[in-house]
Amino acid sequence: MKHLAAGALACAMALIAASAGATDQADGKPAKVYAVVFDFECEQSPALGKQLADSVRLYLRRHEEYEVIDRLTTAEASGPLGVGTDANKVVGLMSNRVGANLGVCGTVVKSGQLVRAEVRLIDLTDPNGHRGWTHKFSDEGERARGVVAREIVETIRTRNEWVPPQYGDEPEPKNFGKPLNANGGFEAGHKGWDAPDNVSTFIEPGPPGRGRILRIKTDLERDPWLEYRRKLRFGQADPNHPPKIGRDTSYGSVAGLEGVHYRGEWIEAAAGQRYWLIADMKGRSAGIFFPKIFVKGYMDWSDRAEAVPEHSLIELKLTPQQFAKLPPARRKAVIAADAKRHPERYRREVFRWYLACRNEEDVWKHYAAPCPPRGGLPKNVRWLQVQVYAYWPPGEFRFDNVHFYKDPARTAPLPEEPMRTPTYPRTIPAKEK
Repeated sequence: MKHLAAGALACAMALIAASAGATDQADGKPAKVYAVVFDFECEQSPALGKQLADSVRLYLRRHEEYEVIDRLTTAEASGPLGVGTDANKVVGLMSNRVGANLGVCGTVVKSGQLVRAEVRLIDLTDPNGHRGWTHKFSDEGERARGVVAREIVETIRTRNEWVPPQYGDEPEPKNFGKPLNANGGFEAGHKGWDAPDNVSTFIEPGPPGRGRILRIKTDLERDPWLEYRRKLRFGQADPNHPPKIGRDTSYGSVAGLEGVHYRGEWIEAAAGQRYWLIADMKGRSAGIFFPKIFVKGYMDWSDRAEAVPEHSLIELKLTPQQFAKLPPARRKAVIAADAKRHPERYRREVFRWYLACRNEEDVWKHYAAPCPPRGGLPKNVRWLQVQVYAYWPPGEFRFDNVHFYKDPARTAPLPEEPMRTPTYPRTIPAKEK
């Protein structure tokens, strides 16, 4: 790395001197590093250079020791800066335009799915002189940009970033025991699951050796499908005589908007428990779009409810306006009685995890992963539900052997994994507060 010119270095050191008295804050924590990540140069795709730089900003911003200059302010100060940009220019922009003592610039090259980045760091936080480095990073595949951004930040911080659990991190157990969910192989029809609507969801014979399977169809016209699903929910339609709904592969289709959920029965949850979900799926995914099998956790919300669900209003032969005109005490009594009759209608989601079913080859593929991926189930979860979900790309997806098990390796409850976003409040039942 070239030595900085004396004038530029003096300017940079003035910035350091101005902030030297703030190296330790009143709370004993070191002062923040003010970082600027200039957009990277990329001849083939200028947008990629900007996106990679923004990913680096996002990664850095997760760490409280950094105050990262925002994208718009950075863009106003300078256009993209390649790895070969003169150091005097970079330091001048850092000190005179954005007030930063750590700067990052770089050059990106893309070839097919391969992303290469040569990145330069200028660090002015050391009062004895500037520090810095130039490194090369590369990765290939649909997640290449995120991987390269993470590695850049790891090099800046000289420590590894937290990486979420990935498929295959843990070997699938050989002996699970009995599934917690019923009829995961669909051999008993829809027992343990929603009744199929025979428009978007079907239980039917599979290929030889498969028995029955679940088929989900998402290339459907949205509005007539929504109308049909609503009538089914209120008992106003018969799935044995479904309507004919046209095919639609646009972004306005069922695939492009809601997607299709197929829900299993309620499963009683256990705090601190860990589970495994396994499944087989056939259907072509598309990059970041792929079918998911959710495990969702719910709590009882009836003591906080201020109204009754639409389904209950229809059964009670009340309009929303009529319910709203009831005296407060009467409304509470109606809610309490309805919650006693239909407790499942007053359950609210407080936990979500999914098994990612990526499949580029449109062949049957097996998937398995633990849930939660780390730690045990949160204590506010009282019920669990397995939900098979497919959306984009428009088409058909087939599922089999969707089984949910207790983790056979865990004999005692596990502590709840702490949230990685502490500013997002966790919903806790009133009785736990």
